[in-house]
Amino acid sequence: MPPKGRATVSVGQKKASILQFFQDEHSVYNIKELEKLIPKKCNGVSSMLVKSLIHEMIDEDGIISVEKCGSTNIYWCFKNQIIMKTRQELTSLHSRIDIAQRDIMQNKALVQENQSSIRKENYQVEGKAVCRSEQLARLDALDAQLKVLRTVLEQKTENQWDQEKISERNRMFSSQILKLESVTDNIELLTSFLCRQFMIDVKSLKTELEIPEEFVEFAHLPNFT
Repeated sequence: MPPKGRATVSVGQKKASILQFFQDEHSVYNIKELEKLIPKKCNGVSSMLVKSLIHEMIDEDGIISVEKCGSTNIYWCFKNQIIMKTRQELTSLHSRIDIAQRDIMQNKALVQENQSSIRKENYQVEGKAVCRSEQLARLDALDAQLKVLRTVLEQKTENQWDQEKISERNRMFSSQILKLESVTDNIELLTSFLCRQFMIDVKSLKTELEIPEEFVEFAHLPNFT
């Protein structure tokens, strides 16, 4: 945390201060000289930060140049060097913009060409003149007619009974009747057991449990199979 009353210097401000130092001095330096001079000339930059900031300005920002001279690295940054780099970047950007604009124009022209050919109102099919809007209207009418016919077919299929469908329903009802008969037999056996076991009147027990006096007899369904 910085001492009270002293403004914090951002990394960007430190780099700008270092860049100004290079351009004002207009000279070349080794790292030892920079670690000694920059803290004196640049506000907020300690000698411990000089090396890391210099490397960032070389590797990430590309605004400081370095060259090995014998066993020593020499660092510099001149004004004309920055101007040339900026011009090169602007030229590159303009070139990329021009290429992108040409691509956009070509794509627009291609889209318009495709749309004009696809959306053509009148065209030839097997030597006959065809109107696109008329064909679309006919297609819509046929689609509506198809939906109506499908609905009618579904209704007829649902209501139409053939031998197979009758036999299937007969088997289903016969199975259900057998289940009902089994349930009624079990009820009769249970009520009979309770009456004998606890000496209860059958009629009173059925009334209490809302069991009918007699179960409805289901006539056997005719066999269509």
